[in-house]
Amino acid sequence: MRRTTRALRSLCRDTLRGLDLDLPLDVTQLCDRYGTRRGRPIRLIAHPLPAGVPNGIWLAAEDADYFFYQANTSRVHQDQIIVHEFGHMIAGHQMLGGLSAVAALDGPSDDDSDAALRRTCYADDREWEAEMLASMILDWAGEASDTVGHTSDNAELRGLQRLLGGHKGWL
Repeated sequence: MRRTTRALRSLCRDTLRGLDLDLPLDVTQLCDRYGTRRGRPIRLIAHPLPAGVPNGIWLAAEDADYFFYQANTSRVHQDQIIVHEFGHMIAGHQMLGGLSAVAALDGPSDDDSDAALRRTCYADDREWEAEMLASMILDWAGEASDTVGHTSDNAELRGLQRLLGGHKGWL
């Protein structure tokens, strides 16, 4: 059953709260900090995914989660793909997994690609939720970046930026 937009916003707030993400948003930092919080790393791997499969695939290995994303596209599109896979993760949409880290590093198998093909339709509630979560995260980051610019490296200025609400957005 598809969650409401309000429920997805709440999930986003709860997930991102306390990660202390810098601006502009760095998807590697997002995944690193969330992985650290939950005690299970998220590895990002650019891979030339074949035509006919999604541009991103989340594989759960025994020791880590792997987000494979299309290597043959722009950085902006890669970020969208990664945040979409992150959306699947925080929404609890586990679909592929149970392999060893070595197998995950070899890239998605034909079976994984076949399973990924089943998740290409936005009529699927899970795909809609993941895309909505990705859009919320990227919209928040864009608005916060427009307001604050870059996160200061200076701890006092960083605190002032937070106090003034630039990072908070809808969080």
